[in-house]
Amino acid sequence: MVREYFRGLSRFSNILLLNMDFKNHLEFERKHLLLSLQRGEIFTGFVFILSFLNFYLDFILHQDPSVDIIYLRNLFTMHVIIFLLSIVYLVAYSLLKKNLPNSCAAKALLLSEISLIVLFASALSLNSQRFTGNINAYIMIVLAAALVIPIYPKWVLSIYAVNHMLFLIGLSYLCTDNSVVVKQFNATTTILIAAVLFLLLYRYNVTNFLNEEMLKEDRQTFIKLFEINPFPLLICRFDDGKIQYANNRAVLFYGLPEEPSDDLNYTHFYKNVQDFNSIRKKLEADRKVTDYLVEQKTLLGQTKYTVVNCELIDYFGEKSILSGVADISEIKRIENKLNLHASTDPLTGVLNRRAGMDLLQMRFEGVQCGKTGFSLCFFDIDNLKTVNDTFGHLEGDAMIIDVCKVIMQELHQDDVIFRYGGDEFVILFENSCEREVRETCARIAQQFEALNQSKQKPYWIDASFGVFSYKPEMNLSLERIIEIADKDMYYNKAKKQGL
Repeated sequence: MVREYFRGLSRFSNILLLNMDFKNHLEFERKHLLLSLQRGEIFTGFVFILSFLNFYLDFILHQDPSVDIIYLRNLFTMHVIIFLLSIVYLVAYSLLKKNLPNSCAAKALLLSEISLIVLFASALSLNSQRFTGNINAYIMIVLAAALVIPIYPKWVLSIYAVNHMLFLIGLSYLCTDNSVVVKQFNATTTILIAAVLFLLLYRYNVTNFLNEEMLKEDRQTFIKLFEINPFPLLICRFDDGKIQYANNRAVLFYGLPEEPSDDLNYTHFYKNVQDFNSIRKKLEADRKVTDYLVEQKTLLGQTKYTVVNCELIDYFGEKSILSGVADISEIKRIENKLNLHASTDPLTGVLNRRAGMDLLQMRFEGVQCGKTGFSLCFFDIDNLKTVNDTFGHLEGDAMIIDVCKVIMQELHQDDVIFRYGGDEFVILFENSCEREVRETCARIAQQFEALNQSKQKPYWIDASFGVFSYKPEMNLSLERIIEIADKDMYYNKAKKQGL
């Protein structure tokens, strides 16, 4: 029977968390010990100030001859003791604040003060019972004391229980009329209310603490997962891009400072802010973006090609973007290098036929879609076969290179030259009319003349040009355009040779 009673009591204690053996209970004790010390100091300061009013009350009552002398002596004595104790406790609180936290001393100080508070509440009410017949002091003080200490439930409840039993005994001894039962009932009800109020506040504090600890653990787990991830990861606020968290790899990747400024946001890492806006729109529609190829930049000014994967998440109550990036700058560099090799003529460094024809086809299709026309120049190197036969193919290659160098010096940035085959080349003039193209060809011929006059080579360097300007209203195929320019080139070559 006794064993079952203690088992039930243990289960009851566990339900109400009275044992204070939950996870991280020492941290809970430390946190609320500091809070209790603050409350205790405030409560003691209030008692100290109230003591002066008590002494004034003693003085007034002493002037009244009808007041019981024993009541007055007891009241004055207790007021003096309360005043002196308030000074002692204020000094003790001051010393503890300088040497925080000594948990044993703080616990003893708080529990002793609670014991004295309810003890003097009982004594003051029992003394009032002699003269006024009320126990209001006891009822008010025990309710107020329940709010001072939010920890040590078993100690506090035990103090309440022991003191209340002594109070009931004292009340039975001093109150001999029928009202004793009513007063005992009222006092007991007050104690129960105070106990329930204390337990509610205590349990709320514990539950709130455990929830905070759980959030801390979730955050720590989240951070651990973040840090062990091999890719740079960022969390930024959805609305304004404000960076909320970055793992170490992201800090190194973007060159982030140890303490990012408040005005730093995720848009600063995009070379083109429109890319970030596009990602946000996709996230709003699908909640995730995968394998988005984009150019990003670091705070150190570096540009990197990245593959971005993003997802909308709830980051501790805020709508946020979880972003992971993979650096493909080296892959892009190799790809560009391969593309360059695949699209470049190895001898001259200009585009090869495949790459050049692709660009020419795109420009031709652009005209069909409403763009302006373009001009095409087809040129052929004169006397290349003679140079090859006389001086060898190496010198013939050098001649081709020299011709391309001279021509490229006269071209604009938007103009494109590519090797059509052998000694034949094509120039696409993006924004030049036929007259301007022929003027450019004339300047190139002058450059050839100057080079030949310098007699740097034992042979004559020259090229023949054919020009055609294509306009949107012309109903011609691309092959026909090249053919027309080619015929114009042969016409100019024959004219130059006097045929």
